[in-house]
Amino acid sequence: MAKASIFLEEAYETLQRLSADDIKRLEYEAREKALRDHNSFVGSARRQGERNGIELAKKVFKLQAQGKTEEEIASECRMDVEKVREILE
Repeated sequence: MAKASIFLEEAYETLQRLSADDIKRLEYEAREKALRDHNSFVGSARRQGERNGIELAKKVFKLQAQGKTEEEIASECRMDVEKVREILE
């Protein structure tokens, strides 16, 4: 608990110093906004990639159910045969 109060005290002091200097505060806020924007972009890209991956896997399974070979599936999905095998495993 003592460590937590030391960290809180240091954070409070840092916040006071930053608040005292408007330019530093604006720079800090800009950095924080840039970090939030970056994290949001990365999260969005990750979710989009997951959706694309799920759709691709569905297509691979559908083609397999239609009796297509791994090579035919790879060609139709524009991917390596190894990747098709990985999805089907």
